Amino acid sequence: MSTSKNLFISQLGAATRTLNAEIRKQIIEVNAVDTGRMRNVTKVKVGYIFSRDVFTIKSVNTTDYYIFVDEGTIYIKARKITDKTLERPKVQAALDKLYDKWIDYMIDQQFE
Repeated sequence: MSTSKNLFISQLGAATRTLNAEIRKQIIEVNAVDTGRMRNVTKVKVGYIFSRDVFTIKSVNTTDYYIFVDEGTIYIKARKITDKTLERPKVQAALDKLYDKWIDYMIDQQFE
């Protein structure tokens, strides 16, 4: 496996860890009810399908309640936790690093 691919895979893991840490912080900042449970069970896995060159969210493990709080209902105000998390500076920086490693990997693929 090429060095650029290893670095890219490593950065996928780093981006996942950052996203998970920041989503927990965002849950607290929006004062969501049931914060502890949502914070402890909400996990996201960022992935990449090499055969199709596609980034994915492999899985989002959470409570159903998170979806209601995130998107809102007629009874629950939408808190937009996911959108706000993606706008956080640390998440943006992690995604920028991920894209940098992805570009390096894609360039190396052209010369293998």
